[in-house]
Amino acid sequence: LASQNTAIGLVQAHATEKQREAASGVGKQGTVLGVVFPCMANILGVLLFLRMPWIVGKAGVLASFCLVGCGCMCTFLTALSLSAVATNGKVAGGGAYFLISRSLGPSLGAGVGLCFYFANSIGAAMYIIGTVEAWEVAQPNAQLMTAGDINNIRVTGYVILAFCIAAVAGGMRYVVRLGTTFLFIVFGVILSMYIGCFTGPTSFSDINLPDLAVGISAEVDALRGSGWRSQYKGLSMENLRENWSPNYDATQHAYPGDTIQYDFVQFLALWFPACTGIMAGANRSADLADAKASIPKGTLFAQLSTSIVYLSFTVIYGMAASRPLLLHDRFFAASSAWPHPAIVIYGVMASTIGAALASLISACRLLNAIAQDGTLPILKVFAAPQGKEPRIALLASAVLTTVAISIGDLNVVAPIITMFFLLCYFCINMACGMLDLTKDPNWRPTFRFYHWFLSLCGMILCVVLMFLISLLNALMACLLAAAIFFYATKKSNE
Repeated sequence: LASQNTAIGLVQAHATEKQREAASGVGKQGTVLGVVFPCMANILGVLLFLRMPWIVGKAGVLASFCLVGCGCMCTFLTALSLSAVATNGKVAGGGAYFLISRSLGPSLGAGVGLCFYFANSIGAAMYIIGTVEAWEVAQPNAQLMTAGDINNIRVTGYVILAFCIAAVAGGMRYVVRLGTTFLFIVFGVILSMYIGCFTGPTSFSDINLPDLAVGISAEVDALRGSGWRSQYKGLSMENLRENWSPNYDATQHAYPGDTIQYDFVQFLALWFPACTGIMAGANRSADLADAKASIPKGTLFAQLSTSIVYLSFTVIYGMAASRPLLLHDRFFAASSAWPHPAIVIYGVMASTIGAALASLISACRLLNAIAQDGTLPILKVFAAPQGKEPRIALLASAVLTTVAISIGDLNVVAPIITMFFLLCYFCINMACGMLDLTKDPNWRPTFRFYHWFLSLCGMILCVVLMFLISLLNALMACLLAAAIFFYATKKSNE
């Protein structure tokens, strides 16, 4: 008990330090700038632009709506639990890791924190791969290697990662401030997509077909030249009827290297990272003027508003284009953009680079926080001195991101992230549910719109999704978290 109290004391000391920084009055933010914008910037991402039309083409409108809704429901339930945990007692600095550590103890907090760290580091790779895909469409003849080749994605991704590391190492605080700028770029891109789907093609519109010889695919041949314009005229009930049901066996040429046999669960695994990002506001608790009020309001507003955007596009894309166009155009979000595809192409590149920078910053700060906590002595080397930037933790994150980029396929990287986020969200729901059920005397959240039953539903949903997506990967993720927990407990006892 004494060692446990010592570990908790370390957590509280770090939180007190963060609180002292916030008390200086520098950088205090309200609900919109401090929570809503960071959450929306982390949620709205590359999968909406590069994979949503393709998912609708394969899974159909109904199944796409359901799988997107399933992911949004999981994060909504978790957002309720997070809001309760975040408002339990005095909210200090330290982010989601310290909120969980304070509620369930440093040992479990360390396990959840490392899962969140892995998700952020690998998430940076997903955003960088998305940047390369957009760049290949923008300038296919200006690539380091052949456009569409997996090695081009890897090499170009390494170059972009090197730029991101240099930018973060050079001025982490300045990069954080650019988050709002990148978010407004995303807003502009989404507006362009909405208008384009409603109005139909402009004189600048063009599609991004695979480089296939004539005769290999009759569907692709029918889209060549101006043939695609007959299959994209704006919203149409005819397209909605055609795209309503799934066709998982339909041939697609947008991503020739992807040989995965998709079904509902596989598409859910691919899509789920697009729903994450709800912890971005809680991670800035030290910078908020009124964290107790801002975290619940801002997190739930961001989660609900982005869910509406996602769900609306499952229907809009199903009404905007024929199934062959959705299946074979690798960047239909840009093809359908108004008034020019370049708005979406370069907007997506800017936003994905911004998201990669944010993920790297979040990852290295989280690793630094866990290392400073001392619960996992093996990570002590990554702890930066107080007031210094965590550059060694940044280097560790860069190595993990490099490994993920080497996979070279966004469709493979995204499900890996899904597993870590689901495990992290499971623990947040468990924290809220257990504290409420056991009537812990220290459990007094000011956020009232939660219930242990909702937390239980969130836990069950996370576990079911994990084991449906991949039994082996789910077991490996659980074993990893358990090993971290027992190691942290052993060292605390020592």
